Amino acid sequence: MAEGSGRSLLLLGLSLILLIVVVGVVIFDRLVEPTSPTPEASLPGIQLTARQAFPPAAELAGQWQEDARMAAVSAFWPRVGMQLGGQAEWAFQFFSPSTRRLAIVTVADGRAQMVRESASPYTVATFSAEEWKVDSDRALQTWWNRGGGTLVSRRPEIDLAMQLRPLDEGSQPVWSVVGSTAGTEAAFIVVVSAADGTVVE
Repeated sequence: MAEGSGRSLLLLGLSLILLIVVVGVVIFDRLVEPTSPTPEASLPGIQLTARQAFPPAAELAGQWQEDARMAAVSAFWPRVGMQLGGQAEWAFQFFSPSTRRLAIVTVADGRAQMVRESASPYTVATFSAEEWKVDSDRALQTWWNRGGGTLVSRRPEIDLAMQLRPLDEGSQPVWSVVGSTAGTEAAFIVVVSAADGTVVE
């Protein structure tokens, strides 16, 4: 009798876990799956693209080390659906192969500032400006059209992050656009090729 009750409780527990997982998947799927095209006009008004911020960052990096190469470009906007627009602050990470040092340069309002410099114990994957053809606004638009717009309309408190970097040494750089809500592990990510704008599955 006790054995039968134990087996029943175990099956009940497994059923409840399965139900919770299924409900969670359905809710998240409905959260990010667009039901109709989202108009481009609803995009957050980000005033400075990564490409526009690049020249002053590159100039400062060249003064830092002659062989400085880009390793990553990133930006973050909290609660993006609650902002009518905002001035982006872009962070550029540069790597100097000759000195094996990393530097982070931020750009806001057209001004570049060296934030940090440090030694790197390993070689960092880098890319050139010539390999970077797709700007941040196009990558963001792709994320928006593939479900990000629906997510922001339903969860305006969502945080938005973008990062441009090669997946590994010698590979083309890609944009990773991530929408996430603080305090949860759920995230909606779209990866876009910086060479031609195609989605990387």
